[in-house]
Amino acid sequence: MASSGVTIVDIARALGVSKTAVSSALHGRGRVSEETRQRVLAQAERMGYVSNRAAQRLRGGRHGAIGLHLPADLRELAFYMEFAFGVADAAALAGVDLLLRTAHTGGAARPQIDGLLIVDPTPATFGGAVAGLGDVPVVAVGEYRGPERERIAAWIAADHRGLAGEVLDALADTGASRPALAAIESDREPFWASQVVAGYEDWCAKRGVTPEIRRVSVTPNDGEIAATLEAVAAGGCDGLLWVAQGIVPHALALQAQGVAANVRMGAMATELGPPRVVGVDLRPREYGRAAAELLLRVLAGGGGEQLGHDAVIVRPEAATPRLT
Repeated sequence: MASSGVTIVDIARALGVSKTAVSSALHGRGRVSEETRQRVLAQAERMGYVSNRAAQRLRGGRHGAIGLHLPADLRELAFYMEFAFGVADAAALAGVDLLLRTAHTGGAARPQIDGLLIVDPTPATFGGAVAGLGDVPVVAVGEYRGPERERIAAWIAADHRGLAGEVLDALADTGASRPALAAIESDREPFWASQVVAGYEDWCAKRGVTPEIRRVSVTPNDGEIAATLEAVAAGGCDGLLWVAQGIVPHALALQAQGVAANVRMGAMATELGPPRVVGVDLRPREYGRAAAELLLRVLAGGGGEQLGHDAVIVRPEAATPRLT
């Protein structure tokens, strides 16, 4: 019999099926036929499979569930949905349940979870997100430096300061010599967004460009988007980098109607579908999986990790390739 180091991947490889199918069969979740379920269970027994220790600890310790706290008014954006799917993938593979939490559930009775992922925490939201959790471990997605930061056992974040410079370089390659920045309003700005501002200022100083930073609400209406485009164009800027997600499709529609049509645009979080502007693909599904795996390691006895998450710069098909 094989050692107890056998993994779900080993079973999947032996049977020629996906690891998701194996996980579903072993844990009684997901869509898998009874025939496949029985094949998986028999193969697991033959190979001496033992569930991973993080999942064992969760199931044997308390609730066998982890929580995911998303910004209440932004959870429908593509990034957060894909991120949540990634967390769900990792939770399923570990054999634990996933509980979605928002600002509306943050202060409720103590939840039946063993650990919490909190996405884009800010000083205004962090306290409510962890209220009532007791000593439940917390992992932050996006670095947090506000009150109660000692509650965070580990965090994972992309290098938004560096990414801002990279996407501005790509935007310059399309012809934008003086781009402006549409930053998030200060009272709603998470730490990562403030790093974008710092990265923009770094880039402007390096290029000898006069910065033009405009603060925009995190969910602006078309009137505010149009006003921002017009103000940027009137100020002599020929490019605009949006920090918040979900704005670019509206801005493109307004440009099609003639609003600041010559302003080239970039985005710090790209939208789904073919790239139409220079932007950053944060690979949200992979981000979610990595964050959940980090939380599971914390629950298995780890802690103190500060992980970086890799993102990708994307360009519209018409953009001139950047020479290196």
